[in-house]
Amino acid sequence: MRVAVVPAAGIGRRFGGKKQFFKIGGREILEYPLKVLNKSDLIDGIILVLPQEDLKRGEELKEKFPKLLRVIPGGKERQSSVYRGLLAAEEFSPKEVIVHDGVRPVIELSTISDMVIALSDYQSDGIVLGVKPKETVKEVESPLEPGDFIVKRTLNRDKLILVQTPQLFKFRVLLECHKRAEKEDFFATDDAALLERYGYTVISIPGDYRNLKITTPEDLKVAELFLKEIGAIPD
Repeated sequence: MRVAVVPAAGIGRRFGGKKQFFKIGGREILEYPLKVLNKSDLIDGIILVLPQEDLKRGEELKEKFPKLLRVIPGGKERQSSVYRGLLAAEEFSPKEVIVHDGVRPVIELSTISDMVIALSDYQSDGIVLGVKPKETVKEVESPLEPGDFIVKRTLNRDKLILVQTPQLFKFRVLLECHKRAEKEDFFATDDAALLERYGYTVISIPGDYRNLKITTPEDLKVAELFLKEIGAIPD
């Protein structure tokens, strides 16, 4: 069995509201990835992680997305929300788990297929999506003022990728890594970093520059264009 855990428990302080519930093309952002995951033949069930006060809202989504197995409350951090999702998924005894941010609406069925094939072919513990940086990337030192830094050095773009979700893992491996991280009070910015920390193998395959994470209000307009491009929003 392969399940998907969708962390969408953010409250969007900097954005000005809960991003996952903002609408693009007449549909809430969260619904776009749920629709793809629900449609995929490679996904058997979905665990959705929402803010405590929005659980009823999540339960209503089960009518649209029959593969939605559980709607559970998230934690203060993304990592805590994913961990709760994994614990909820454990009762279904999955062999693999996909973790996908609820505020990344521009995903396609082919992406899931590519990741599943890669996990099998490489016999790795995890698969992530990565795209090469287009701009020059520099490492900076402590800030002089907000937004101002002394530049330390320029990094080699050939050895850098920008990592996206969905990410695919062997379920038991990811659950073990989360348990160890919780005991150590270690927090990472994505789940693959936990596998890296504990010595497991993670492989990167090509991502899609259109697979943006909604971070600022400007991203809504960009995402709408991309969703129209892939046919998720009718012209």
